[in-house]
Amino acid sequence: MTKHTDETATYYTATKKYFLNFPQLEQDIDADVVIIGGGFSGIHTALELAEQGVKNIVVLEGRYLGFGGSGRNGGQVMAGIGHDLDNIKHEVGEEGLKTIFELSELGPQIMRERIQKYNIDADFTNGYTYLGFNSRQAKTLKSWEKQFKTMNNRDEIYYLEGKDVQRVIGSEVYGSALVHMGGGHVHSLNLLLGEAKACSEIYGVKIFEHTPAVEVTYGKKITVRTAKGCVKANKMVWACDSFLNKLEPELHKTTINTYAFQLMTEPLSDELINRISPIRGAYSDIRPVIDYYRVTKENRLLFGAATPLVDYIPQDLKEWNRQLMLKVFPYLEHV
Repeated sequence: MTKHTDETATYYTATKKYFLNFPQLEQDIDADVVIIGGGFSGIHTALELAEQGVKNIVVLEGRYLGFGGSGRNGGQVMAGIGHDLDNIKHEVGEEGLKTIFELSELGPQIMRERIQKYNIDADFTNGYTYLGFNSRQAKTLKSWEKQFKTMNNRDEIYYLEGKDVQRVIGSEVYGSALVHMGGGHVHSLNLLLGEAKACSEIYGVKIFEHTPAVEVTYGKKITVRTAKGCVKANKMVWACDSFLNKLEPELHKTTINTYAFQLMTEPLSDELINRISPIRGAYSDIRPVIDYYRVTKENRLLFGAATPLVDYIPQDLKEWNRQLMLKVFPYLEHV
């Protein structure tokens, strides 16, 4: 088993099940489709195209697969939209809302199907809970329950309030909860690498790591130049997220960086894990700047949060995140 020498040490890299190493691009090649970016967007797109019969697909990754947010996120699999549905309906209408909701519900469904189809070891666990602090958020969650059930009759969906909330989460700070068993959580890096393995071994997708795109030119064919080669393709997909690096100015100027950080506890006892999460699910509140967390297969608590300011990074990340965790779970003070 080998690993990338520049691999960032995280919980995900320490517990990954797939050890894939793809070469650098060092020649000029042709493709039907070239995808720039080896995260979820890039690998999911490559797999979807391959499943639809596209044969000559190339993926270019500047570092290694999952280097960015795809390989170090919270692992939350949110079913539903997670925003004010009335506001969305005001913008797109009843039919538009229904279409958006159906698409959002499709994500977890596709994920589960692919995990099963390609036998991906990604620790997928069902159960996602949206949490509310006050009466306004309780009203929102009640509304979501009604709308979620209208559009989804496959999965168990139910609303809780008051003391009943502690049936699904071991914290007294919340006054309401909406449980959606169609969502859940996943080892995001193993999901990504499992899909990349399927792309490469089953469908022959050509994946190149440590191959950043340095120039893109448009013509009869699209030419993507790298340090040691180039790809000429009929179609191209940008899948760079925050690593677009001004390669496509019109796209780059529409992006904005935000920051989210996570901590991971030491392994906890079964008793403590069951107290934290009786359903061993994933959770987030519904504030604009959320806390999000889940328990892992190894009995750890992964607790994440975003900063309220776009370019603000706390000086002591560990302590900042720890204090947020203790507001929700004060009994973890000595963990």
